[in-house]
Amino acid sequence: LVMGLSTGGTVIVGNLIGARREKEVKETTATLFCLLPLVSLALMLLFYFCCIPMLKLIHTPVESFDGAEKYLSICLAGLLFTGFYNAISSVFRGMGESKTPMIFVGISCVLNIFGDILCVAVLGMGAAGAALATTVSQAIAVIIGYVYIKHRANFPFDFKPSSFRINKEKAKRILSLGLPAAAQETLIALSFVVLESIINRMGYIATAAAGVDDRIFNIAVIPATAFSGAIAAMVAQNNGAGLPERSHRCLWVGAAISGVIGVLTFAVMLFVPGFVIGAFTPDKQVVDAGVDYMTFCKYEYIICAISFCINGYINGMGHTRYTMMLNIVSSIVVRLPLVYLFSLVEGATLYHIGIALPIASLVQLALGIGYMLFGKSEREYRRLKKAA
Repeated sequence: LVMGLSTGGTVIVGNLIGARREKEVKETTATLFCLLPLVSLALMLLFYFCCIPMLKLIHTPVESFDGAEKYLSICLAGLLFTGFYNAISSVFRGMGESKTPMIFVGISCVLNIFGDILCVAVLGMGAAGAALATTVSQAIAVIIGYVYIKHRANFPFDFKPSSFRINKEKAKRILSLGLPAAAQETLIALSFVVLESIINRMGYIATAAAGVDDRIFNIAVIPATAFSGAIAAMVAQNNGAGLPERSHRCLWVGAAISGVIGVLTFAVMLFVPGFVIGAFTPDKQVVDAGVDYMTFCKYEYIICAISFCINGYINGMGHTRYTMMLNIVSSIVVRLPLVYLFSLVEGATLYHIGIALPIASLVQLALGIGYMLFGKSEREYRRLKKAA
């Protein structure tokens, strides 16, 4: 939800910077630094009281329940840092600067690794230790980001108490673009929660295997996610500057590089899936179940590499409502019904569940290409090109 709202912020900041409207950039940035932490705080309080019912709702295995409850409760305490970090990152991305947020994340990841070793391996705190390491590393990354920004001359926010103001017009604009993206991210996340709930009923081995494969997927699509964000920011900047043809080139170049990475990742999972999954768990049963799940899931690496970039282009054009509709169709209308139907097959395993995932992603890609060719974004491109 917070990431979706930050997408709206990135697009607006990028567009205003491209148009050289510095006063409005500052107003938008101040609004983001108020709005995202407030949303994070509200979510933290809401989900803290819903923690146990949510875990029961998704059929969390008994063996995992206590650890899951501790992990979730501690991670929820770090949501406020998530809000501040996303505000910082959205502004930097809108400015066309992705290296600085990467450095913050890099610091956070290194601290997280050492924190995991200390809290889990040395102190034996289990899942609670992993959550504590994550939350503390996020907090330190935000503090470092704050110190860096305070000593940077061209960042459009100074963190003075008087600067924390919500501009109503800018807030409406952020919500107008950000809420569809937020709804999209939230519904996708919820669809995977339902998917996890179905898999949890297959037993601990299936749950563990799907968890490992999901981690691998999240790692594999990091490049596509990064290119999607970069394309959205660059398209917004170029449109703001009246250079729509460069927006198109951003998409083609980004999709080409992302596609090559997707093909390479697919090749790895095609030839040595057991080796990769085995790096996450020594349990042979879990590895075998993970390989079954990966039989069809690996095709998503190629499909998502392209579709994420198209989503980034459409978001950069300011049409976040369409990407929301596109992802709702893919996640809710296609993926979940197919997963449920395949789970009813006699003796259903992760092999059957995995069939549904690339089908849903293909639908998303087809809808995105159709919108690129015939939808509002193409008409907007022609209008901007004519105006230029």
